[in-house]
Amino acid sequence: MRIWIWFLMACWCQAASAQVNTDSLTALLAGKSMSAPERIRTLNLLAAYYNKDSTNIALVWANEAYLLALKEEDPALQAASLLNLSEGYLYNDQYDQALNYAYTALDLVKTDSARARSLTHLAWIFYDTENAHFALQYHQEAYDIYRRLNDPRRIALSLNALGLVYLLKDEFATARKYFDSTLQLARERGLEGMVATALSNRGICENEFGRYPEAIADFNQALATLRQTDGLSHAEVLNQMAYSRIMLKEYPQARELLAQARTLIHQSNSNTRKEKLLDNLTNSVLLYQNLGEYKTAFNELQEYTRVRNEILSKSKSEAISALKLKREADENQTRIITLVAQKELRSFQRNALAAGVILLIIIGFLLYSKLKQKQKKEKELEEVKRALIKHELDGALMEKEALNNKLEFRDNDLKNYALYISQRNEMIRHFIDELASLDIHSDAKKENIARFNKMVNKFQHDLDINKDAQDFNLSVNEIHKDFFFNLLRQFPNLTENERRLCAQIRLNLSIKDIASLNNISVKSVEMARYRLRKAFNLEHKDSLSDFLRNF
Repeated sequence: MRIWIWFLMACWCQAASAQVNTDSLTALLAGKSMSAPERIRTLNLLAAYYNKDSTNIALVWANEAYLLALKEEDPALQAASLLNLSEGYLYNDQYDQALNYAYTALDLVKTDSARARSLTHLAWIFYDTENAHFALQYHQEAYDIYRRLNDPRRIALSLNALGLVYLLKDEFATARKYFDSTLQLARERGLEGMVATALSNRGICENEFGRYPEAIADFNQALATLRQTDGLSHAEVLNQMAYSRIMLKEYPQARELLAQARTLIHQSNSNTRKEKLLDNLTNSVLLYQNLGEYKTAFNELQEYTRVRNEILSKSKSEAISALKLKREADENQTRIITLVAQKELRSFQRNALAAGVILLIIIGFLLYSKLKQKQKKEKELEEVKRALIKHELDGALMEKEALNNKLEFRDNDLKNYALYISQRNEMIRHFIDELASLDIHSDAKKENIARFNKMVNKFQHDLDINKDAQDFNLSVNEIHKDFFFNLLRQFPNLTENERRLCAQIRLNLSIKDIASLNNISVKSVEMARYRLRKAFNLEHKDSLSDFLRNF
């Protein structure tokens, strides 16, 4: 298994920030003056501290903190406690439990920094079980958040973590780039621990490239930067330097480095010492094979297998992969349910809007005279359809002649209908003007004044609606489908008003009649005719109505 120095350094940094007197913290917990949130935070500090080398004690503190946070109904404190629990179970190699707690914490966090911490923790669980795909995904998400937050220390940690994942994937050139970026940022910010980590990891890349002297130089710089109290970190660097010496066939030096590293590993109480022991055993097997001491190499290999099985078995790896897939399936199901609900809501809103519009139309236009006109129009259209069917049976020539006659008759009928509407509108307009100018005597009753105003408003409403004009336009659209089809095929950018004006001009209606029919001014009609001539590229001498009859 590849090393994960970043995680150890992150834990060390967290523990260093919590370098308090644990006895005094425990004494504070025994007192009764602390508020519940303060007690939870103190318990989490102790859990984070003891997770480094006394995981079982840490789990007790973290569990108590979580129970209190549940009672306080504080999601942020619950998430912090869950991450400490997850970290403890991860150190104890109980990956499924660690993953469950980490995912629960991720669902509770609200801030970007807390989310990034949860994502980083999830990434290390998958990294520890050698699942590079998910480890890379979560580390990348955490890195993106830290960049948005402009947190240099966390950015450096995430860069180093991404480099370790690429080491796990055997993509050494990419890993080296991340470690170089980490080293540069750590030096700029004076992060000594990260400088040592980046140097050590860069040395591993040099080993993979076969540049063993360069690797040893990086390892020596890392050792010079590390604190003397970082026993496991020293052991990790010594393990990697021993590999460089083996490849250079400097076997006595390699044997001495491995012995020093194993002494440091055995002195540690941290649960992560097994990771370092695996590296030490791997290099020991390689050393004794090269020395021809095959029995010793075999014993070291057996020990390696035993320790590895304690840390990670195939069943454990498959279990956390299954948990990950189950979570993704649950998230997809939630998204599907949300999308369906949103779709149903939009459908309901559209239906409600349509129902409202239809209701307004029914209230406005359900008049007996309009219904009678509609029935008349339907009857006339039915006659046209029957005539067309009869013409089809009689032959193409007779059909065309009869259709032309019928259209000519309908043109005249529509023209008369338009004239009627125009005259009707003029009559109503004059009537409104006269009615509005009536002199209401001062001794008239208020009821009469209200009736006069109501009559004026009703006539004005009927004139504005101009439903007869709409019926007329509908009749024109229905009868002259071929005209509109041919017109739009050649001039597709015409608006609906321009198409309606073309039909009225084609019927030889006067400008005044068109203005009255559409309830607009004569000047507006003239301007509209001018825009049509311009759209059709007609010369001054060309007739607009003759032009339109060609369609």
